[in-house]
Amino acid sequence: MNIRLFESNDQQDVINIFMEHPLQFPNFVIERYPPRWEDFAKAPAGKSQYYVAYTDDNQIMGHAGYLFNDEVGLYEIVGVVVKKDFQRAGVGKALISTICSEMNELNEHKIILYTLGHEGNEDTLTFYRRIGFEVSNHEKDYFRSGYDRVTFIKQLG
Repeated sequence: MNIRLFESNDQQDVINIFMEHPLQFPNFVIERYPPRWEDFAKAPAGKSQYYVAYTDDNQIMGHAGYLFNDEVGLYEIVGVVVKKDFQRAGVGKALISTICSEMNELNEHKIILYTLGHEGNEDTLTFYRRIGFEVSNHEKDYFRSGYDRVTFIKQLG
C-alpha cells in the first residue's frame, strides 16, 4: 500500500468509493467534497490536505483528508473511506495515521472527527474507538431525520 496527496484526476475514483458506502456517504455528504478538493488544489499548502491510498498498479483503495474547522478551532479529519475490496486491510488506519503524524508535526495536540451515527453505521463507530478516538458528543437527527452526528476526539502524542 502506498499513500500520496490527492490529485484532481482522483476525484471520480474517490466519488465511486463514496458511492459504495451509501450509509456513510449519502449524496448530501458526497456533494461537499468537490468544492473542498478544488480549494485544496488552489492552495495545497493551506489548512487542508487530502490523501489517497493506492496499490502498486495505481488502483485507489481509500481516501482521507483534513481541514481546519474554524468553528471549533481544531483540525478535522474528513472523508475517510475505503473501497469495499480493501476493507479490513489497514487502509483506513494507515490514512488516519498519516494525518495524525502530520498533526504532530504541526504541534497539534488533538484532532476532531465527525461521522454519521445512524443505524447500520456501528462498525464505523467501533473502528474509530479501536484506533484511539473517544466519543465526545452524539447529536440526534443532526443532518436530517435519522442521520445523527457523532463527534470523536483523539489526543495526539
